[in-house]
Amino acid sequence: MAGSVALGAEFALAGWVFAAVGAVAAQLTSSAGTARGIALGLLGMAYALRAAGDTSAHSDGGLWWLSWLSPIGWVQKIRPYGENRWSAAVLALAVSLVVVAVAVVLSGRRDVGSGLLPARPGPATGSPALRSPLALAWRLHRGLLAAWVAAFALLGVLFGAVAEGVGDMLRDDGATRDFFARVGGKTGLIDSYFVGVLTMVGLIAAAYAVQATLRLRVEETGGRAEPVLSTAVGRLRWATSHLVFALLGPAAALIAAGLGAGVTYGAAVGEVGRQTERLVGAALVQLPAVWVLAGLAIALFGLLPRLSAAAWAGPAVCLLLGFVGAAVQLDQWALDLSPFAHLPSLPGGGVHVLPIAVLTLIAAALTATGLAGLRRRDLPA
Repeated sequence: MAGSVALGAEFALAGWVFAAVGAVAAQLTSSAGTARGIALGLLGMAYALRAAGDTSAHSDGGLWWLSWLSPIGWVQKIRPYGENRWSAAVLALAVSLVVVAVAVVLSGRRDVGSGLLPARPGPATGSPALRSPLALAWRLHRGLLAAWVAAFALLGVLFGAVAEGVGDMLRDDGATRDFFARVGGKTGLIDSYFVGVLTMVGLIAAAYAVQATLRLRVEETGGRAEPVLSTAVGRLRWATSHLVFALLGPAAALIAAGLGAGVTYGAAVGEVGRQTERLVGAALVQLPAVWVLAGLAIALFGLLPRLSAAAWAGPAVCLLLGFVGAAVQLDQWALDLSPFAHLPSLPGGGVHVLPIAVLTLIAAALTATGLAGLRRRDLPA
């Protein structure tokens, strides 16, 4: 009974902490998309800190303390059916209550419909640099793109820093070794580790791609697309200006992650050039699967705009299939529903062009379908 209660508390408290984080983010900005981006960014950072800290602790590294910076790390230290450490549950509960109290106080200090960080009024005359839809899209996406690239670089550094000790950890921990073998294939212990973590990085990149794609829906429902489309700018030109960042932005983020991992791990083993090349390539191989999920978001926006938010189900389902499915050993046909299951196992494995080409064609077909739907449907005035 105690273990069951502790397990339920682990899940519930993680949800409470990040519900409180979302409540604070909602007070900071008047844009739901920006608030969502802040909350998701903090969630991703918490996951990365916990992963790096726990991996370092298992390999007797010096970064074990990173887990204590993450709410996910706190609740996992409850250890249901084992120690049942209620002190960790009390810590998470106390932080949840404090953060909720902060959200309540902030709510009383802002105007209804606005945030504590008000949008700055624009100049009376537009800059010459905004004379094209692509320039406007750059202005709208550049902050998000910079934040994601920086976060991915940090992820790569964290995963690369603990990689050297992963081999010893996996040799001593049969269950973890088998898990990475199922996720990353039998390509060597450290290579399997990198396949697993870079697959997770690819899933996070897919979330960024979906977020950048759905900026089109935000512009449409906010009434900001109509003034642009009332000029000589056509729908496809407007849409593709945003999709440049939805499709190429994840590539920049994945390169940053590969560089971070390659440089830190390469410096540890004395092979900076070789490891950087290998890990940048392994990160970029995730791109066709990322584009498939971005293409699904584009198709929903073009054909069923009211269901655009359902595009978030794509990364969520792939995460469950890739990691939870591998842990519980689902049948292969179920795992194959994720586009990430068809990617080459890099580094360490062979490169197969056919699945990469097929995934790219599927992404292109979904994108073309969405753009065709956009040309034919009504836009709200």
